[in-house]
Formats: sequence, C-alpha cells, structure tokens
Amino acid sequence: MGIDKDVSLAKSIKYRWVYEQADKSNIFQLNTSLGIPIPIAEALIKRGIISVDDAKIYFDVPLKDLINPFLLKDMEKAVKRITQAIFNREKICIYGDYDVDGITSTSLLYLFLKELNARVIYYVPNRLEEGYGLNKEAIDDIAGQNVDLMITVDCGITAVSEVAYAASKGIDVIITDHHQQGDELPVKAYAIVNPMQFDDNYPFKHLSGVGVAFKLLMALRYHLHNSTDYKYSLPNLKKYLDIVTLGTIADVVPLIGENRIFVKHGLKMLSEKSSRVGLEELKKITGLTNVSLNASHIGFIIAPRINAVGRMGCSDRGVRLLITDDRNEARWLAEELDMENRYRQGIEKTILAESYAKIERHRLHEKYRGIVLYSEDWHPGVIGIVASRVVEKYFRPTIVITMENGLGKGSARSIPAFHLYDGLKDISELLVSFGGHKYAAGLKINAENIKTLQKEFHNIISSQLTDEDFIPEINIDAIVTENQVNDELIQWLNKMRPFGSGNSEPIFLMKGLRKYQQFFYIGKDKKHIKGFLEKNGKVFQVIGYNMPEYEQILKKSEYFDIAFIPEYNTWLGEKTVQLKLKDIRESDEC
Repeated sequence: MGIDKDVSLAKSIKYRWVYEQADKSNIFQLNTSLGIPIPIAEALIKRGIISVDDAKIYFDVPLKDLINPFLLKDMEKAVKRITQAIFNREKICIYGDYDVDGITSTSLLYLFLKELNARVIYYVPNRLEEGYGLNKEAIDDIAGQNVDLMITVDCGITAVSEVAYAASKGIDVIITDHHQQGDELPVKAYAIVNPMQFDDNYPFKHLSGVGVAFKLLMALRYHLHNSTDYKYSLPNLKKYLDIVTLGTIADVVPLIGENRIFVKHGLKMLSEKSSRVGLEELKKITGLTNVSLNASHIGFIIAPRINAVGRMGCSDRGVRLLITDDRNEARWLAEELDMENRYRQGIEKTILAESYAKIERHRLHEKYRGIVLYSEDWHPGVIGIVASRVVEKYFRPTIVITMENGLGKGSARSIPAFHLYDGLKDISELLVSFGGHKYAAGLKINAENIKTLQKEFHNIISSQLTDEDFIPEINIDAIVTENQVNDELIQWLNKMRPFGSGNSEPIFLMKGLRKYQQFFYIGKDKKHIKGFLEKNGKVFQVIGYNMPEYEQILKKSEYFDIAFIPEYNTWLGEKTVQLKLKDIRESDEC
C-alpha cells in the first residue's frame, strides 16, 4: 500500500488530511499472526499496539492485567490508616469534587466503606458558593461532625493550607487525586495517593480521579483480606466498575491501559439491568434502556445530566442518585437531573449565541489568533462548554470570562498546536491565578486587565504558531481499497471499542470514487448529506453530518476522495455497510 506524496498536505474545504504509513513489517506481522485485516493492523500500530502480544492484550482486556495498587506511593500507609478507622469505629468523611469524576469517586468510596460497616459520610462543595477543592469553611463543618479521617477524591493535591488547617483541627487527611502537583505538596497530609507526584513510580499516569479511588479500594480489600482481625465477607470490586466507567469516560482521560480495562468491562455492566436503581432510572429517562451502551452514550447523554447539577450549583443529587437503593427516590432524582440538564442547555445556548454574535460583529476570529470573550451576565457553570464550542467552530484558542464585582473567572480551551497552560504562564503577570494543562485551563483576572489579555494572548499564540496550525487536521489511519471495506472490517472495528481519547475511532481514506447519483440533503435543517459513490463496480452509501458548506463541490465534481468511518446501517431489518463521512474533497484520480 503506497502513499501519495500529497496525502499529508491534502486539504478540503475545512481540513488538512494527514497520513503517515506505519511500518510494513509490523503490519504484516499482525496480519499473518492474528488474522487482523491490514487496515486494522495499521490503525493499531498508530495507537502504539505493535507486537502480537500487545494486540492480544488490547483485544482481550483481562481484569488480571490491572496493575498492583501498592506500587502507588503512600498506598500501604493509606490503607492501614483506613483499616484502623474501620476497626476503631472512627468517623470518615469522603470529600469530593463537583464534576462527574468527583461524584463517582465520592459514591464509589462511600458505597464500599458502607459495605464494610464503616462510619462514613461525604461532602461535595457547592461550585458557585465554595468553588473547586477544599475550603476552610467546609473543613469547619466537617470538624463539627466529629470526623477523625478525611479522604479527598479527585482533589486535594494543591490544597496546602487547607490540609494543614484540617490537621490543626485533629483530622487526618488522605489525599487521592490525579491532577498535577504544584510547587509545594500538602506536607500535613497523612498520605498522598496520586500517580502524578513527581517521585511516584506508578507505571500508568492516565488514571482519572475515580480510577485512583478504585486503586485505593483494590489495596484496601487486599489488606483486609489478609488481616487476621477482619472476620466479615468482603465486597466484590467488579460490581463497582459501572461507576468507575462513568467517571473515567466523563473525565476524558485516554482510554488506554487500565482505563481501557475499566471501561471495556464497565460498559457491559452499564448495558445490562443494573442493581443501581439510580442508573436504571437515568437510562429510562434518556431512552437508553435495553441499549448496548458505548462511550458516546455515557459521554454525551448520561454524564452531562450528572454534571449539570454540579455546573449549576449543588452536586449532592448526583451522589444521591448513585448511592440510593430507593426506586422512588431514584426516579425523582433522575427527573431532577434531566430537568437541570435542560435548564443548563438553555443557558448554554443563549451564551453561545451571544458569543458567536460578538465574534462575528467584531471579526475577532480574523483579527486575533486567540479569542477572548467576557460578560457580566454569563453563568460560570457553562463557560467551559461555551469555550469548547467556540474552539470547534473557529479553531482558535479561546478564553471565556464571566465577571463579578470586578473579578473575572475564566475557562480556556485550546487547539492541538498550542499548549494552553504554558501560554498562560508566559502572560501570568496579567492574571490573579490560573491552572490547567495543554488543552484546558481556568483563570482569574481583574477586569481592567481583560483588554490587555486579548492583545497578549494573541501575541503569544502568534509567536508560536504558523498559519497551517489554524487548519484543523484529520488524521488518516489507513488508505483502503474498495474491497477492504466489508463486514470483516466493521467487525474488527467493533472489537477495538471502546473508542475515546487515546483510542479514537479509526478514520480511513479511499480515493477516486465516482458519483453514482446526485447527493441530496436530509434532516430538519437540510444540513446532512446523503448519496452513493462507486469504485470499480462496488457501490457505497455515504452519509455526512453537518456538511452544508460542501454543496457546490458535491454538485460540480464527479470524482471524490473520502475520509470516513465504516458502519452498519439497519433499515427495516436489513443491515448494510454505510460510510460515515468525516470529510470529502474533489479527487484528481479518475
């Protein structure tokens, strides 16, 4: 399979196509040893799955390949302290974050410790009133409830003064987190379990907060199993993988390594009738009962409803949904979360429309390499989502800020070529505070510095990026012939699931297809294209979503190159292969 020299440079109306062929000897080895189709073999190699053994593990995804949790720094110290608290009937508080990762982490530890008959409560801060992470007012509340041990989940690694304050109140603090540590660790913590610590040698660095919490429970269960003093039956950890999967997908961590193991097994559980009545009721209200769930169902339907309550203020209902065993309460909570999500969507839609209008009116996407938007009227719970949507539409690093009493709180999102955290660091003198990573960040800024921020944000981006960096890319996994697009290809694609960050759904390129009939537009707004293309006598049905700008090229051209994902289209019980377009361009092959 050769590569045309222009493939990596090829452009369509919207995208630059990038393709680099994998090593042919590695493709051949996977193909001959395991019978993997050549396009799938190449897609695996692009994901770092090179050897036959790697491929076997990738497809089998055995639970036994979960890593020894005691390799995490401070794990043994943490589980011994928790065991002591259980045996001595000390009061334990789980302190979580208000997003889905935090909510699932909180629910996971609470349910497991409850099964061990521990004295356990939980605390999730109000986003609007308390903000992210630990705060001293919450610690006062927790201390007032005579808590002896506090376990943080999905937060705490940067809470230096807050942990010291809790220690001064006589509370031992075990931190479990997965975020980057700051320049200073909370040295007053009893133990810190976080694979991202600089001196932690745990081999897998991509765990979500709920993933770290699950590793804690693995270690705790093992420790109790080997304790001569513990006489009771221990919970089966596998039954909690549905909760772990929910938080892992929602936090958009790479679906590789241990995360892939969690999600592969957890999705099966989530697709079945659950003993967790809250998830069953949420599936009912979203129309997902008796559906074989994939990562998209979780990421775009289930998780946003749990996230919505945290974005708009109080996250307690999300935890209650996951821990309740009362059907009526679960039904009421599911309805509340669904209603809250609709409310959140309405606010988001309004702010997004205002954002687009500002950009177009002032031509911000033409004047600046980075977009900065701000208003005193925008809800802080949705500005991160709005920033993401602006990036998707204009492909510019974007900061969206809401103002209150002269202080701006902002959410920022970026494009692959620009490291957002490093960029903000270079202009940090303008900011009150900031934090984040390559693609997402949060910040605070005084109102008088916002206009300067727009200029400096533009300047720092311009100094690092070229014009080509502002053209979104489509990465092609393999170039295929018409005969390679068949049932076998789709069946192997399904074996590669779950797809997500770090294990994206493969995109294939086929060149020189002839228009078999005129394309037509479908859907309520006539934005989706549908048609038939032919190559060497083989006809393919194709569909492309949200592609109205392609109308002229589809009318005037006869031959096309397509970037696509093959899938099944089921109509009236008949299953046929359909090509879902990611992009399409006029072909020079006839």
